[in-house]
Amino acid sequence: MAHESAVHEALKKHFGHSKFKSDLQEKAVKCAVKKKQDVYVSMPTGSGKSLCFQLPGLMSENQITIVFSPLLALIKDQIDHLTKLKVPADSLNSKMSTKERDRVIMDLKAVRTNLKFLYITPEQAATKFFQDLLHTLHKHKKLAYFAVDEAHCVSQWGHDFRPDYLKLGELRSKYSDVIWLTLTATASREVKEDIYKQLRLHQPVAQFSTPSFRKNLFYDIVYKNSIEDDFQHLADFARHCLGNPKEFKDTPKPQRGCGIVYCRTRDQVERMAIGVTKQGIGAVAYHAGLKTGERTEVQEAWMRGDQPIICATNSFGMGVDKPSVRFVIHWDVPQNVAAYYQESGRAGRDGLQSYCRLYYGREDVRSIRFLLQNDAHRARGRGDKELLTERAIKQFEKITEFCERTTCRHKLFSDFFGDPLPDCNGQCDVCKRPKKAEKALEMFHRLCMDDAFKSHISLQDCADLYEDIFDRDYYPSRSGYRDLRT
Repeated sequence: MAHESAVHEALKKHFGHSKFKSDLQEKAVKCAVKKKQDVYVSMPTGSGKSLCFQLPGLMSENQITIVFSPLLALIKDQIDHLTKLKVPADSLNSKMSTKERDRVIMDLKAVRTNLKFLYITPEQAATKFFQDLLHTLHKHKKLAYFAVDEAHCVSQWGHDFRPDYLKLGELRSKYSDVIWLTLTATASREVKEDIYKQLRLHQPVAQFSTPSFRKNLFYDIVYKNSIEDDFQHLADFARHCLGNPKEFKDTPKPQRGCGIVYCRTRDQVERMAIGVTKQGIGAVAYHAGLKTGERTEVQEAWMRGDQPIICATNSFGMGVDKPSVRFVIHWDVPQNVAAYYQESGRAGRDGLQSYCRLYYGREDVRSIRFLLQNDAHRARGRGDKELLTERAIKQFEKITEFCERTTCRHKLFSDFFGDPLPDCNGQCDVCKRPKKAEKALEMFHRLCMDDAFKSHISLQDCADLYEDIFDRDYYPSRSGYRDLRT
């Protein structure tokens, strides 16, 4: 039991926690600390995956954990977090100056290294320089673990596939004694098996997985052809989710409720941010068209609570740790279930009631389908590329079928991850008010097909379909709500 007490002492010492977030997290950490098996961890966003490699790494004396992570922004966030905890962590990347790189390398080559975690992108890991560095660290028995964050990027069947991740498997044959810790929030059974294969994990792999169901997230779908003013409808929803205006203003900015609106294109992002701001709720735009410094400032302004809403393309969010996200809106149809789960799962990390809304329209579907079919046409006869594009189309069709059916919204995720159907307990529009959901879908279909029907229906009739979803059981009151622009 000395081993178990040491784990709890380290948890308290380094992270200030008297207990683990869950039994599963505790079991994963204790397994990793033993260094007997490769470990696979699949937990929903916000459930404490990072600690599953950080704590074992801290308990490995005079050794360093190499963390493979897909994005420099994600690496920066993790290093900043560890630095606040006074944990020595750093990176080697192309953005660093020669002086910064030399400082890190000197520390790594010291007899007693100060660093506990070295974050690296898979692209950087493939360089000869890094390979030589790894060889030196291994020779002097300084490698504690190889940790793979966002491990679904390893699999070509994953929604964020990164080809450079495939090269990581070569490290297994070179350093077969080093334990691998793999972590993800969005891996289907097929993707999990591919992760094992590509990284050449030693069997049996120690698996620690939780069901995908998030009991504090309410999912619903609104059909775009049933609303009159896009920006007003979205802003009204945001007001409901953000709660009492006085409480909002009295809460310190970084802890205030906030939201994310995902749009497919940069132009939509810009229009949405302007349109929502005109409705009285401050919103900022984030997309790849902004300079790096501008993107950083936009993200930090939202993180600080200067503006409650960030409108973004799906390039935003991986690794962003903001517990008080009260809602995530998808203004366009997500391209696959895994991306939808990961993006919507950024809501409610603090465990409080939060909301995930998808605005669905046939025009969006046609646009995305056209692009996917073009990709498929160009990939014909190109082996794996052809398979991937065909698969992308099938995954997109799953989303559209889901949007045009009245089944529990959480079923989409339980089917995808191979989980039993959860007890939704009214945490989606279909289970909460099935008749309303059926009527909304019926009206959507008729508005899509029947011009004569359109002339006999008022916009108020459409509005009535969604009005009473905002009741006190699921949404905060918006009485007295005024202006959330700063």
